[in-house]
Amino acid sequence: MRRGTDGTRIRQAAAALAALILGAAILMIGGGPAQAAPAAPAGRTPAATVDLSHWMGDMRGYLDDRPLNRIAMPGSHDSGSWSIPADPGLCTSGWSYQVASLDHRLAASISRAQSDSLTAQLDEGARYLDLRLCLEGGQWRTFHGAPMGDVFFDAATGEAAALGRWIDAHPSEVVVINLSTAAPAGADRGEPLTRLRELFGSRVATRTELSPAASYGDFVKAGKNVVLVDASNAVDQPWAWHADSVSDRGSYPTGDPSWWDILKSFLNGSPPQQIYDQTLSLDRAALDRDPGPDADRFFVLAGIVQPDVQIPQLFMIRLLSPFFPASVRDNYLLYLANGLNPQLVTELRTHWRAPRPAAHMNIVAIDDLGGQPQGDLQRAVIDINTVADQTA
Repeated sequence: MRRGTDGTRIRQAAAALAALILGAAILMIGGGPAQAAPAAPAGRTPAATVDLSHWMGDMRGYLDDRPLNRIAMPGSHDSGSWSIPADPGLCTSGWSYQVASLDHRLAASISRAQSDSLTAQLDEGARYLDLRLCLEGGQWRTFHGAPMGDVFFDAATGEAAALGRWIDAHPSEVVVINLSTAAPAGADRGEPLTRLRELFGSRVATRTELSPAASYGDFVKAGKNVVLVDASNAVDQPWAWHADSVSDRGSYPTGDPSWWDILKSFLNGSPPQQIYDQTLSLDRAALDRDPGPDADRFFVLAGIVQPDVQIPQLFMIRLLSPFFPASVRDNYLLYLANGLNPQLVTELRTHWRAPRPAAHMNIVAIDDLGGQPQGDLQRAVIDINTVADQTA
């Protein structure tokens, strides 16, 4: 009996040793059934795969406790300019009316900053709209400088109603609308803001209850997913946020260039890298600078080009129009934007992922938001939230 017991023990030990060796071999060569990767924590969808139409809700795990003015979010610059036609009517109270009246088509070419509608821009990830409206002929139209687009409040085709439906259908997406208006003397410049307030109803946040530094979670819990900023300071109501609640911290490219700047730009060719370098330099400085009093405001990083110095090139292009494609001749600002935007993506994925710029990031205003392949630029902005979360 003893000999048999010893033999059984030897066989059992040998079997255990064989199983151990086999298990080690499987681990080394990757055999056996595949193990599922651990699921991402709730509300922490990767920026590379998130649905841009509701990315805030999908990434709430990163955002819930973060101040709204510390959330990296894409925004669109001159959001309503997408509907400016090739030969537009002009806003007589627009700041560039006199210049634009010399050549309507040229003015349109350097005024159209977006290629998609407002709701399409929201679906593409924008959570900040730079909306500009002009009162002309008794109707409010979108405009940029002077060239005008569509009627905004038209009951049948106006974008205001579509914007209202989008806001209602996306309660987890907080949208900041910065509205500025142009109108003849004596007109009510605050009318569009009041009409939007009536359209959005209870979803409009009030500055007496919330602030730019309130958390994303606070906005959502309160059922407030739209902020109306009165850039023209035309309305004195708690739901009309003051113009100084937004700051670009010096990142907006300067306008009104000198003739010497224009001449240098013309001699250097088109599109000149120096205007891209100017934008990136201003952006880097703004991100590196301590916010100071601006820490309690929304921060709009102007990731845009200043096209004014390019007017001579555009005159030449229009003079030689048969030799240039319509994408350049009739959409010159979009053409310039598509030279800058890949450089913004590079900065966002490299230098601006460092702790200091990532912690300062908020709204990034973009030209031609809809022209980005697979939303690369928007996703690069949104991904900063995962970096800022780790540094925090």
